[in-house]
Amino acid sequence: MNESPIPLINQAINGDERACRQLLNLYKGKIFSYIFRLVQNYHDAEDLTYETFIKCFNSLNTFRQDRSFKAWLFTIAHNTAMDFFRKHRQNIEYLDDMHSVPDAFVEECEKTRKFEKLEAALARLNPQDREIVILFHYEEHSYDEISRLLDMPVSTIKTRLHRARLKLRDIVTNL
Repeated sequence: MNESPIPLINQAINGDERACRQLLNLYKGKIFSYIFRLVQNYHDAEDLTYETFIKCFNSLNTFRQDRSFKAWLFTIAHNTAMDFFRKHRQNIEYLDDMHSVPDAFVEECEKTRKFEKLEAALARLNPQDREIVILFHYEEHSYDEISRLLDMPVSTIKTRLHRARLKLRDIVTNL
């Protein structure tokens, strides 16, 4: 998305439901994908995506327009997912055990098999490293954005990302 969402944000702040729908349609796929990779459950990801957008629209007037809307929205999604983990008293260190069973038809394609291997390897990372990999490689956030989102120094983000890549390589090799 190359166009600035600022006009839509201003319209949504002024109560324009069409602008809200447009913002939702622009970002829901990315937010759902991000949350799904964190919680690894389709229905929970749907609910949390919906909850993220409710929170977004309820606090849209607090968005600082000199910042990235996408980064702000991902911060809300991150916090919503962390609240979910706390509410369900799930130890996020053990979320690696939960992943979906791949469709047999899709497995026949080599590209899909490679993707599934990577997803399985990603599920074996600890949740914090998995989130950093997802934010950097899948969602294309910068080190600075990830640093602000996770409230960690950029150097820590770089180190954790480097180590996570090495772990992923080892895991994929052994799958």
